[in-house]
Amino acid sequence: MELKGGYKLRVLREALGCTMRDVENASLQIARRLGSEEFGIPPSRLSDIETKGVVPSVFRFYSLAAIYRRDYRELLSWYGVDLNDIHLDVGAAHPPNSHLTKASESIAQISIPVRLDPGFSLKTTTNLVE
Repeated sequence: MELKGGYKLRVLREALGCTMRDVENASLQIARRLGSEEFGIPPSRLSDIETKGVVPSVFRFYSLAAIYRRDYRELLSWYGVDLNDIHLDVGAAHPPNSHLTKASESIAQISIPVRLDPGFSLKTTTNLVE
């Protein structure tokens, strides 16, 4: 059975020996440093995240990753967002103008084709990411 993201966060928090109040205090320090209360995580919200399936905001994901000393990408993956697969979705939009993209810069793993598609032409704009 796949564990839900909130449950995994609770297991991680407890394994680190942190109380909900510890997380709140640490998140408030982060919020003060960054100048935004969006990074703060009150115990009631943490409880909702851990037990009621509430998905943390991007700001709270940041705080949780820092407090729990985990990679942001790992926490996102617990909620079904795998940034290593972003290249699979880049082709969903087809901008008419050629441009450089940085969507694949943070991918941790990538496979390289051993040969080019015979339809590849330097005379036309081509997506280099599938």
